[in-house]
Amino acid sequence: MPLADWRIVCYTPGCGRTAEFKIAARWSDGIISELKTYSLSCPDCVAAHFPIAVAKKRECPQAEGEILDDPRVYRLIRGERDRTLQACPELELGAGE
Repeated sequence: MPLADWRIVCYTPGCGRTAEFKIAARWSDGIISELKTYSLSCPDCVAAHFPIAVAKKRECPQAEGEILDDPRVYRLIRGERDRTLQACPELELGAGE
């Protein structure tokens, strides 16, 4: 099966719906930069996954020179690279507190 045909599913156990959002934080070691993925989520589960990502980020130790931004919710778009994904701040409001 070609990679483009793979269905990405929500990380919630038993959910089984298609993931439409990526909860991730921009990470860099000063040379490489990427999104550190905490979760992939369907629209119904994103509010439950976001505060977990915020808590995990708080517990994540960082090496000298390493940067890890706060988690954000990004809309997944098949075929798009991480650096082009658009954040969805309206899905983050109040969810990380």
